[in-house]
Parts: sequence; structure tokens; C-alpha cells
Amino acid sequence: MSAAAEAGPAQRAERRALLYAAAGYFSLLCGYYMLRPLREALAIQSGARNNFELFATVLAVSCVLLPIYWQCVRRTPRRFLLWLVAIPFVAVFLYLYTGLSADPSNPRLAFAYFVALTSANFFLVSVFWSVMSDVWRPELAKRFYGYVAAGGSTGALVGPFIVTSTVRDLGTAPLIVVACGFILITAALVTFARRALRRGASGDAVPDEAIPVGGRALDDLGRLARTPYLLGIVGIIVVGQIIGAFMYNEQQKFAIASYSAVAERAAFFANMEIAVSLVALFFQAVVVTWLTRRGSVALSLSAMPVVVGLSFIALALFPVAAVFLATQVLRRAADYGLGKPPREMLFTVLNPESKFKSKSLIDTAFTRAADALGQWLYLFVGSLGLVGLAWLGAALCVMLLGATRMLGRAFETRRVAPAPAADAT
Repeated sequence: MSAAAEAGPAQRAERRALLYAAAGYFSLLCGYYMLRPLREALAIQSGARNNFELFATVLAVSCVLLPIYWQCVRRTPRRFLLWLVAIPFVAVFLYLYTGLSADPSNPRLAFAYFVALTSANFFLVSVFWSVMSDVWRPELAKRFYGYVAAGGSTGALVGPFIVTSTVRDLGTAPLIVVACGFILITAALVTFARRALRRGASGDAVPDEAIPVGGRALDDLGRLARTPYLLGIVGIIVVGQIIGAFMYNEQQKFAIASYSAVAERAAFFANMEIAVSLVALFFQAVVVTWLTRRGSVALSLSAMPVVVGLSFIALALFPVAAVFLATQVLRRAADYGLGKPPREMLFTVLNPESKFKSKSLIDTAFTRAADALGQWLYLFVGSLGLVGLAWLGAALCVMLLGATRMLGRAFETRRVAPAPAADAT
């Protein structure tokens, strides 16, 4: 059979897998972004001054869940891993739905809702992208990750729209049930994406879904500690989360000053999510795909701190509400649209254990530790005011720019000349 004839089935399998993956990420973020505006509104209800306590609790819960997840990774067939995260997530939120339906003003339930969603979200997203890095070769990831991420941003656009359209009539609790349905659909679509690639001509490059990842968590954590490439990924995520924590507090201040009712705040946060998703969708479907395919992963990664840094400079020079909201939208959209897809590409050149174990540690414990650190630091830097925080954010973006350029070059080196499988980290 000719190479062209063989390429046909392979390309069809890749396109089919892309559709499943993009639809899966759509479903995941649609469900999450239905739940997120409720989280922000309920967080204020549980006590707006308790942000550090909230994020510290999230960090503690994440650290408890991680060893359980690592044991699942070691022993469980790959096809079940996302299901093992999604099903407990749904069970917890159906329980919270029952409680909030009976007592929607209960501050303890509001606190539990925030902690549960913030803890589980990064597990769900992390496992989704772990599966993606497990089945997509680096070359395919460069071609397709922007489109997969765009599917997620479309879901992140639809989810808040559902909230804004229905929350005032239905209240917050019934939306939780619908969101849980989307989460379960995600697990099924990811399974279909893996099987589509496995059955294509590239099947030999896709690990068998019945085989566990295996390995000991401590071995992989040791590799993380001594691998500059992984530590660099940790660094850019930590700095980004600290910046986000500062702006999160400023956004909450704005919401408290502008809106009084939970439903009004939920609608405000949902409208913010819609704006973020629209801009992120453009970045993912157009900008990041073009930069990565025509330029490099380094160029795509570095675009994020450039765009965010410039927006902070604009905010420092014009510290008014409209510019603040525009900066918050642009910052988050650039992170999701320009930063997220190439960050996930970085994991495609790692070994399976690092894709599932080191990645889960980075995406959960390190990310949540950075959130808690950012909330703690805000106690000291919040007095700088909006202008001072904007200049500080711009300075941190300069640090990010240097780190993203180095990581992008390291990715290309590993892609061309990967390390042996035994120690490829």
C-alpha cells in the first residue's frame, strides 16, 4: 500500500480524535463554567475576607487527594482514570445540590462548594490533558492543541450563558445537576478520542488503554525535583497564579461594591466568563495555532506574558473601572488562550509517569500552593492599590517572558532528540 493510501485512514482517525477531544473539552469546561460563577458568588457569601482560608483549605484537600490519585494511576487501566475523577466529582456536587436546595444561604455549604469545586477542577482538567499528552504525539499536539483548547473555550462561553439566562428564574441549585451531566459526557468523549487514534495508522504510538501507567510516585517526584524542564513549568505556573490571586481579590472588591444579591453577583461573574471565553477562543483558534505551526512553541508561550504585561501597563496608566475589567478579561483570556495550549504541549515529550503524576502534582498541589501564597502575599501588597499592583504584575510578566522562552527552546530540543524512555523527563 502506498504512503498516500496509508495517510488517508491515519488522517481521518486524527480528525475524528480531534473532534472527540474538542467536544470533550467543550463539555468539561461548559460544566465547570456553569459552576464557577456560583462559586464566586458563594465565596463572597461565605466571607469575602476569608480568601486565604479558602485557598489554604483547597491546598490541604488537594494534598490529601493526590496520593489517592497516584495509586489509581499506578494500578488502574488508562481508560478508567478520567472516570475515577469524574464520578466522585458528580457525587459530591449532587450532595451539595441537595443541601443548597434546602438552605441556599448556608455559609458552611458555600464554603464547602468553593473548596470542592476549586479542588476538583484542577484534577479534572489535569487528567484530561494527561490523557491528551498520552495519546497525541508532539507533532500532532502542535497542530491540534489550539483547536482542542478552542473547544474548551466554546464550552466556557456556553456555560456562563446558561447561567445568565436561567439563574434568576431557577436559582443556583438546579444548574449544578446540569453541569454534572456535562462532566460525565466528557469522560465518554475522551474514551472515544483515545480509541479513534488507537485504531488509526498511528495506533502503535498510542498506549493501550487497558494498560496502567504503573511506576512508583516517589520515583517520579524525584525526577521532578532534579529536572530543570519540569521545574521551569512549575515556575511559570506559580508566577501566573500569584498574579491571578492579586487580581482575584481586586475583582471581588469590585463585585462587592457594585452588587448586593448572590444572583446579581453570579450574573456579573458569568458575564466576565463569557467575555474571557470569547477572547480566549480567538487566541486559541487563530493566534496560538498560527504562532505554533508557523513559528514555535517558544513564540506561542512567550506571547502570553507580552500581552498580559502590556495590559498591566495600560491599567497602571489608566486605573479606572473599565480598564480594570478589560485587563482582567485580557489577562485570563491570554492565560487560557495563549498560555494553556503550549503549556500542555510541553508535557507531550515526557514519559507516561511524568505525564500523569508530575503533571497532576504541578496542576493541583503546586498550583493551589501558589494560590494560597498569592492570597497571603496580597495581605501585604494589597495596600499598594490598583496602580501599584498593576506595575508589580507588569514586572512579574518580564520574569515570565524569560522563562517561557527557555522552556520553548527546551521543548524543541526534546522533540527532536528525546531522552531514552527509562529516564525521559
